[in-house]
Amino acid sequence: MIWIFAAALLASGLSEDEGLRRVRAHLLIDDQQSALREAESLALQYPESLEVQKILIEAFAYNGFEEQALDSWNKLTFKKPDLLYDRHLLEELAWGVLKKGTRSTQYGVRLAATIGSFLTRDTRAVPVLLKMMRDSNAVIRSVAVQMASAFRDAPLKDEIARLMREERVWIVRLEVIKAAGLLKMKELAPDLQTLVQSDKTPMEEKQIAIASLLEMYDQITMEEFKTLSSSNRAGLRHLACMIATHFKMEEAREEVIRLIQDSHPAVRIAALNAFGMIYQGKESEISAALQDSDPAVAITACWAAFLIQSPLAEKNMERWLSDSLPENRRLAAAALAASGNRGIALAVKTLKESADPYVKVNLALGLLGQRVEVKKCCDLIAGFMETEKRMVMVDQKPNPLFEILAPSQVRHNDQIPNFPEAQDQMTRLNLVSMLALVEDPRALPALKSFLQRKNWGVTGVAAATLLHEGDESALEVVKQLVTDSDPNVRLQACLVLAMFGKDESVLLDLQGAYAGADHEKKLYILEALGKIGNVQSFSFLAGCLKEPFPILRVAAAAALIQSVNR
Repeated sequence: MIWIFAAALLASGLSEDEGLRRVRAHLLIDDQQSALREAESLALQYPESLEVQKILIEAFAYNGFEEQALDSWNKLTFKKPDLLYDRHLLEELAWGVLKKGTRSTQYGVRLAATIGSFLTRDTRAVPVLLKMMRDSNAVIRSVAVQMASAFRDAPLKDEIARLMREERVWIVRLEVIKAAGLLKMKELAPDLQTLVQSDKTPMEEKQIAIASLLEMYDQITMEEFKTLSSSNRAGLRHLACMIATHFKMEEAREEVIRLIQDSHPAVRIAALNAFGMIYQGKESEISAALQDSDPAVAITACWAAFLIQSPLAEKNMERWLSDSLPENRRLAAAALAASGNRGIALAVKTLKESADPYVKVNLALGLLGQRVEVKKCCDLIAGFMETEKRMVMVDQKPNPLFEILAPSQVRHNDQIPNFPEAQDQMTRLNLVSMLALVEDPRALPALKSFLQRKNWGVTGVAAATLLHEGDESALEVVKQLVTDSDPNVRLQACLVLAMFGKDESVLLDLQGAYAGADHEKKLYILEALGKIGNVQSFSFLAGCLKEPFPILRVAAAAALIQSVNR
């Protein structure tokens, strides 16, 4: 403590205002230790000054001494209750917790601190994100990259460029490729083109690289387009078809039609997609593709034939709907569902005749979108959810335009717990949302059965899938469960309404449930309170900053920052 008294002696000639200005100056230039020394010396000189006590709390927080900051804040608010609503001081307290969280040895704490820092939308988040983009954990790096794409600071862009060259972990690479497109980093276009044209690039990575390149292009000349469409690399020819679709290039029509006969199936599919969405030309231009040796190409050609109302469409698609391979039948059903009202007659017919439950449910989803055979489609979807015990997923690999409900082939991910189960739940809850959309009474018990499950990770998934359409009927279904007799169902319903409906009416319910909740539920409650962002949560969340578990303290800090900034 000698240095404190020495600092006090040196500062003894300063007035209170001068001392406060010095501390703020040290904080401004990120001189943390000097700021704390000056603040402590001022506190010795002016122990009764409110402003000095506040700046001392701020200095404690800025140095990562969260316990000292919180103890001082608690003593001060006991004397001055109005400070419970001092937004600046509360934010500084929360930043102190987050700052310490970024140095934690626990992966979950660092991840929560990264997210919390991002949610502040403050310039202080930039060095945190930069640090986390270099973290040893791949999930933290991928999350930090995703969040960095919301900023446009040069240091973050430089780090994304470095990761584009050096990152080897797939989940991180995907986010880096996306970020390059979102930030329109045209200097990385050659790297993205290399990914697109390489036969070694995984298909999902290639598709994201193409999407990022499209984000970068403001326009493209016909000469540049022909260079791509005539390339000896299939990836660049694929990119050309995507560009033609993206920019709706009428002048590229002949080139795209030529690529329907390309040697690579992915290029043929992309060309047929462009034909169906933009050009919708003559039947003769796709007739050969209807007999293609690749099932995905032939089925895509059937879809395009429906869009131009070709009599060849129904005959060829009917053959694929009864194919011997189940994956071809499912793809055909999804393609027919995507053809809109022009495929209704065949869809209704197949719904009666097919024995494949996956064919039926894919067609039912399409018909429900057209509001055709609503009751029968709802019966099929509800029955499928009840009887299908295998995990399911939505597959878009054969063609990104077709969402195929299929048995799950999602693999376990060491970095993401229960990844296949989460994908299964998300897919099934999407089916529930379709029932809710047409006000089928079975949506409520179906949702309730999900909310009764022990896996609490379903909460965010339930909210995202039920409310992604923005339909009020989905919210109404959830509201009916707030008074349910099962406390777990009540809590999960409140969480859904808070996180996606930002419904302030559940605020007291969430705060009341916190004390008796387990660790995992507490995390969800804190997240939900942050989403609501109500001033009534300030003192509650500040109290949670003293939780014994660091990840709860970090989650409370993130929620508090969201609340004070709202």
